[in-house]
Amino acid sequence: MSTLNLETQDLLHLVSGDNQRAFDSFYHLYYNQVFRFAYFLLKDTNTCQEVVSNVFFSVWKSRKSLAEIQNIETYLYVSTRNEASRYRREETARETVSLDQFPMQMEKTDMENPEEEMIGQEVEELINRIVEQLPEKCRLIFLMNRIEGLKNKEIAERLSLSESTVRVQMKIAIEKIVEQMKIHYPHLSMVGLLTLFLP
Repeated sequence: MSTLNLETQDLLHLVSGDNQRAFDSFYHLYYNQVFRFAYFLLKDTNTCQEVVSNVFFSVWKSRKSLAEIQNIETYLYVSTRNEASRYRREETARETVSLDQFPMQMEKTDMENPEEEMIGQEVEELINRIVEQLPEKCRLIFLMNRIEGLKNKEIAERLSLSESTVRVQMKIAIEKIVEQMKIHYPHLSMVGLLTLFLP
C-alpha cells in the first residue's frame, strides 16, 4: 500500500508517544511480514529471528519519528534489508557481549580499597534504581531472566508471549540501563560499560 490507513496511522502515533501496549500490537501485526522479508534475504530461520528482533528493537528506538512515515511496509523492508546486510558483514567479526553475561548486580569480588568498594555499591544501587523505572512488562521480563535465571523460552511460556517479544523486551531493558549508566559514566564505551559488570 502506498499510504497508511487510518487504523495503522493511529497505531503509529500511539507508538511514537511511548505507548508500550501499542508497540506490542504493532509487533504482533507486522512480525510475520518482517520475518518473511528477513527469510527472503537470509534463508536461515535462527538468523532471521535475531535480525527480526533487531529490526523491532530499532523501530522502538526510532519510535518518535514513526508518525511521519507514509509507507510502513517499505520502511520495515528497508530496515530489514539494512539489518540483514549488517548482520552478514559483521557475522564473523563482531564480538558481542551476551545478555546472559549482564547480571542484575555486580559480582562480589575483593575490592582493593574502601573507595573501590564504595563505587561498586553505588553502581549496584544505580542499576537497581534504573530497573525499578523500567516499563512493567520490560522490568518483569528482565527480572525473571536475571533473578530467576529463566531462559527466553521459559519466560515466554509463563507470560504467554512469543520468544521474539521476550528478546525485544530484554534488549529494551539493556538499552535503557546502559543509557542511564552512561550518564553517570560518560567516559565508558558501550563495550566498556557492559564489561564493567562482567565477573
